Amino acid sequence: MDRIKTGVAALDDLLQGGFPEGAAILIAGMPGVGKSILANQMAFFNASNDSKVIYLSTLSEPQIKILKFQQECCFFDYEKFQKTVIYQDLGGILRKKGYSQAIAFIDNLLRQHQPKLIVIDTIKTLTDMIPSIMEFREFLLDLSLRIATWGCTTLLLGEYAEDEIQNRPESAIVDGILYMYGTEERSQQRRYLRILKMRGTDCPGGEIRFKISHNGINVYPRLNPNVMKQRYVQYEQRITTGIPGLDELMDGGIPKGSTTLLSGASGTGKTMVALHIAYDRLQANEEVLFVSFEENPAQIKMGAGRMTLDFEPYLQLGQLTLQHVSPIELDVDELLWLIQEKVDKMSAGLVIIDSISAFEIGMSNKNKYTDCIWALADYLKMAGINCLLVHEIHDSLLMTEVTKHGISFIADNIITLRYLEENLQIKRFLRILKMRSSNHSTMLKEVLISTRGLCLGDVVN
Repeated sequence: MDRIKTGVAALDDLLQGGFPEGAAILIAGMPGVGKSILANQMAFFNASNDSKVIYLSTLSEPQIKILKFQQECCFFDYEKFQKTVIYQDLGGILRKKGYSQAIAFIDNLLRQHQPKLIVIDTIKTLTDMIPSIMEFREFLLDLSLRIATWGCTTLLLGEYAEDEIQNRPESAIVDGILYMYGTEERSQQRRYLRILKMRGTDCPGGEIRFKISHNGINVYPRLNPNVMKQRYVQYEQRITTGIPGLDELMDGGIPKGSTTLLSGASGTGKTMVALHIAYDRLQANEEVLFVSFEENPAQIKMGAGRMTLDFEPYLQLGQLTLQHVSPIELDVDELLWLIQEKVDKMSAGLVIIDSISAFEIGMSNKNKYTDCIWALADYLKMAGINCLLVHEIHDSLLMTEVTKHGISFIADNIITLRYLEENLQIKRFLRILKMRSSNHSTMLKEVLISTRGLCLGDVVN
């Protein structure tokens, strides 16, 4: 099936290349969610001298107003305005001459320009101008047949809530329905889209995060690992940690391509352990992505430097990427997409997330929190990439829980860090709770930290 691209690369991927060519698509949603921006973005992306686009407004929006607002987006091309992207007012003809003359007007535009794409913004307004439901159905059928005859793709924009869509006559006529909506949150509005219908296309279900920016619509699809394509973890192959005494406890190191959960309270040394493993992988000529929520790159380099771990040469070579994200502005869907993009570009061998506790803060839905962590770990496992998930807990003395919300099942390996009181002193200790297909030690060993780095000390009886 031939496709027409939307101008949003990630959305085109979800649609298997774009909207079906010659199809009628309903883009529905309440005012302000981004329907017109998506339609204009698609119009300018597809417009050329051999492929014109007609944009019909039913709200009599002056062209000067369209030019004023749309030119703020980087996709707007003044050279295409009214030359290959042709704006016309359909609302005035409907009000003055009726829907039969409106059909004739559209038919004349099709003959004159032979467009590749036609947009009607908005179809909801026509219901007020054509009060009879039968006449409105006849108008839609006549319109769709004429446009289909010319092989033109049609976008119908409508201000509908989700519960209205299924009762609308245009929903039965169109070949696809894209629903856009936003959530009401005081800190920031989050926008999502769902593909409710798309004939001839195997589309993913569920909500998909998107944002509106100077670039137009930016879509961040959910990670969708394919278990059938997943590489099996090669347990016989190990990666070292660079921490004296730790590899011996692990039966030779961390299994290659596995997911490791590093869990402990604040101050137990989780980030230090992560920095040592990152440095060891860099020395082994692997590329490392280190995602931090609490410390910025300068703080991470400073902390590593205190343990004689010099990250600067690897940053200069592009072998190490330090990605800092503020937990206050964290958008988990966008972050997961960013991680996927960076991993693909840099051929990473190790991804460190410090810490996934920030995911929990950034998501009110704890079921979705678990799903996102699982999807990330599974995606990296599919690519054969080691993943280290740092997780903060509060009960370090008793260790009655390893993680919150039952995410420990995601990890192939679990390392815990804790405090113990000894001779009126608080000391740090490490234990390996789980390491699949490994004859690992379960002994509790003291963690010793000095200017030369981190190492494991004596066994605690």
